[in-house]
Amino acid sequence: MKYFLYLFMLAAVACTGRRAIRPERKTIVDAVFASGHTENKTQYTLMANVEGLVQQAFVTEGDTVRAGERLFRIQNDVQRTQLANAATNLHFARTNAAEGAPQLAQLEAQIAQAQKKLSVDSVNYLRYSQLVKTQAVSTSDYDNARLTFQNSQSALTVLQKNLADLRHNLNLSVDNARAQYQVQKENDNYYDINSVGDGVVMNVGKRKGDYIKKGDAIAVMGTGSVIIKLDIAEDDIRRVREGQRTLISLNSEKEKTYSAMITRIYPAFNSAEQSFVAEAAFDTVPEHLLNGTQLQANIIIGTRTNAQVIPSYCLVNDSFVILKGTGEKHLVQVGIRTLEWAEITAGLNEGDVILTPKQQP
Repeated sequence: MKYFLYLFMLAAVACTGRRAIRPERKTIVDAVFASGHTENKTQYTLMANVEGLVQQAFVTEGDTVRAGERLFRIQNDVQRTQLANAATNLHFARTNAAEGAPQLAQLEAQIAQAQKKLSVDSVNYLRYSQLVKTQAVSTSDYDNARLTFQNSQSALTVLQKNLADLRHNLNLSVDNARAQYQVQKENDNYYDINSVGDGVVMNVGKRKGDYIKKGDAIAVMGTGSVIIKLDIAEDDIRRVREGQRTLISLNSEKEKTYSAMITRIYPAFNSAEQSFVAEAAFDTVPEHLLNGTQLQANIIIGTRTNAQVIPSYCLVNDSFVILKGTGEKHLVQVGIRTLEWAEITAGLNEGDVILTPKQQP
């Protein structure tokens, strides 16, 4: 009879597929899961302003650079020719405008000659002015001397004005040539890809000989401290706050856990990643950490010690348990819930026994 009863009980358990569970007391942690990666505080992508072949790459990944340092040179022979022509034109304009230049020297010589003639004609005019008063010369001779003096004055004035105009035009040519040279120099600078600031070359996307178009990414630069970029689901972002502790597991060393803290929550949804974004900072940055390292994070929302818990799979419809004896669903209040455990804040007593909804392995 006892053997028969034992077989009957085993059959009953097998039919119901349920096990008896007693609530336990544990420390349970409420956390939000996020995935992410590491990067530098200031990180930017160098873009090409022109198209052409990469003539020279002066850096590789991991190089430290200074602000304004040339990193890449894009080949363009036409632009170099235009720059050389502009430099030649500027040199020619400056030569023409310099003191002693042929055009200036010629006019200055003419002015010197005109000044000498004016001096002679002035003396003759004054002498004839005195002689005409005593009738030592005729009125017509006096008039000729006066007219010659006036013509010399006019000729000198014209030459001086021509010299001033020539200087102005030559200086204007210098200014225009300098402006054209600066334009070509600026255009030529577009073919040099320089660092915006001090930093480290994180990634190089183009190599010597590669063809690039305007707007193509050439390299990724980084500077500043290491930060953690986290992608957080829409359902969870409302629970995340600055200052919350975060446990980080790097994909490169999953056996270790690092502590960090949420430092910033981005105000808008990232449509590219289909998530909200937050930043965190390591308490202690891991040694030999590489930029872009993928990671997993648990953002600590709350911790409860000595909490009454049951396995999460024992919950039915998220708010009920099945009491042993009655076999009916019983309403409970659930606090923190993880993949493994669910905190019961009300609805269960210490001695209650519940049944699993189905047989668990």
